[in-house]
Amino acid sequence: MPFRILLADDHTLVRQGLRRILETQPGLQVVAEASTGVEAVNLALEHGPDLALLDVGMKGLNGLEALTQLRRNSPNVAVLMLSMHADERYVLRAVREGANGYVLKDCVEEELIAAILAVRRGRRFFSPEVDRFLRLRNPNESLDDRYERLTDRERHIYQLLAEGNSNKEIAHQLSLSLHTIETHRARIMEKLGLHSAAELVLSAVRRGIVS
Repeated sequence: MPFRILLADDHTLVRQGLRRILETQPGLQVVAEASTGVEAVNLALEHGPDLALLDVGMKGLNGLEALTQLRRNSPNVAVLMLSMHADERYVLRAVREGANGYVLKDCVEEELIAAILAVRRGRRFFSPEVDRFLRLRNPNESLDDRYERLTDRERHIYQLLAEGNSNKEIAHQLSLSLHTIETHRARIMEKLGLHSAAELVLSAVRRGIVS
């Protein structure tokens, strides 16, 4: 049986490159591609892949939020995170949320394949730089208690707001009423103790939600 893989990255060229690498390997099969975190979560439910390769920095719903939802909705799908940076905020949260590995995008092809094969064997895999960092830190340390109060919907809207979308634009994207988005925004601000749009963006940057 082939090891079935879902690719999720918001750059088409990156996905094409990953697909070419993976499809040269016997026993690996790319069954779906997603350009957003929302698509990744939905396609995982539809196709039931063995592994999801998630880019951390996707817009709309980032890879870390997609990881959280996959763990809840598709617990049998292994998840390997892909990122440009070994940022401690991203790494610690990925580990805490149950990622099976964390690979830097500038790794050589052999390292990516080694990571996938390790996960296929039921092991975890971290790029050397990430592994060295984890040895010095406690991955279970608390990252942000206030953020944990947000619902999945509120986290999604929080990211969209931090990316500069207006209430009206978010309402259109999520097929919700403007009043509903305004209500969610007010609750997000209250739960996180924020008082302005600038504070909201700064808080999202500090949490690694946006860069």
